[in-house]
Order: sequence, then structure tokens, then C-alpha cells
Amino acid sequence: MDSPFLHALAQARPDPGGGAAAAHAAALGMALLEKVVKLEQQRPEAQGHPGCLPEDLLTRVHRVAGALARLQEEDVRAYFLLTQARQHGDPGQLAAALEEAISCPLRIMQQAQEGLALISQGGARCKRHLLSDLLVACELLGAAFRGAHHLAGANLLLMSRSSRRTVWVEDLTHTLKAAEAVLQQVRGDLLERQSCP
Repeated sequence: MDSPFLHALAQARPDPGGGAAAAHAAALGMALLEKVVKLEQQRPEAQGHPGCLPEDLLTRVHRVAGALARLQEEDVRAYFLLTQARQHGDPGQLAAALEEAISCPLRIMQQAQEGLALISQGGARCKRHLLSDLLVACELLGAAFRGAHHLAGANLLLMSRSSRRTVWVEDLTHTLKAAEAVLQQVRGDLLERQSCP
């Protein structure tokens, strides 16, 4: 493994963990989308035709990728703070740490959903031979938001039953359903376009 992140992930230590891995998976998907956008922009027939792909698509891809990179680091910090809070046993510190340990995976889910919307835009106009890369990107983003949901749910179990816990359950459930719907739509559109003669 020559990737520093993968090397760190494989170590027998608590961090980086699943949340950082989910953000990393989503970032891989965004890197594939960036590749497709750049290839499309280099096509001779695309020169002088900004309508081939939305002009600001690459900027928005970079924005999501940057957010995912920050969330990968934030997840490590959130887990560290949660571990410390559990050791100290201070209820206020634990409550604050749990909020961040649930919020960070939720934000990963939201960024993955945003990434899927960007894949939809790229996939609507790119060359058909690039659609398979975008389908891989879709699967990576799907794995990312589902994995982040699992982690948020595990952290949620540490929270005492309260109105705050109920709000988190609703937010996570809503975000998961919305992301699943976007994934199904984008995947379906890409597959339909790929199968057209």
C-alpha cells in the first residue's frame, strides 16, 4: 500500500476509522468525475462550446472534493474527542462530542449526495465510453453515504434517549432516503444512456 491514508487505515489503532474511510471513498468518486470533466473539456469539439458541460462543473467538483478532504480529517478529530469524553465521563463533554461524532458522518452523506448530483450533470453530456467511470463513481459515493450512515447510527446509540436523539434519527433517515433516491436516479440515467445504440 503506497497510499499514506490506506497505510494508516490498516494499522491496529482506532483512527482513522470508518468515517474517514467513507469520506475517502467519496473523494475517489469525485476524482473519477474530475477526470471525466477534464477529458470532456479537452475534446476538440468541446472547444468553443461551453454548453457541452456546465461551465462551473469543475469548480463545483473541486468544492465537494475539498469538503470531503476536510471531513476525512474532521472525522478523525471527532472520534478522538468522543473517545476522550467517554473516558472522562463528563456528561456535557460527552454530549458535545456525540453531536460532532454524528454531525460529521451526516455531512459526509450530504456531500456524497451533492457529488451524485454533479455526476448526473457530467453523465448527461459526456462521451458514452466515459459512462462506466461515472458508474464506478456512483458506487463509491453510494458506499460512502451508506457507510457514513452506519457510523452515525452507531454513535447515536451512545446518546441518551431524548428529543435531540429523535431529531438526529429524523435527519439521518431523511438524508439517507434522499441520497438513495438520487443514487438510483443517477445510476439509472447513466445505465440507460450507456445501453442506447
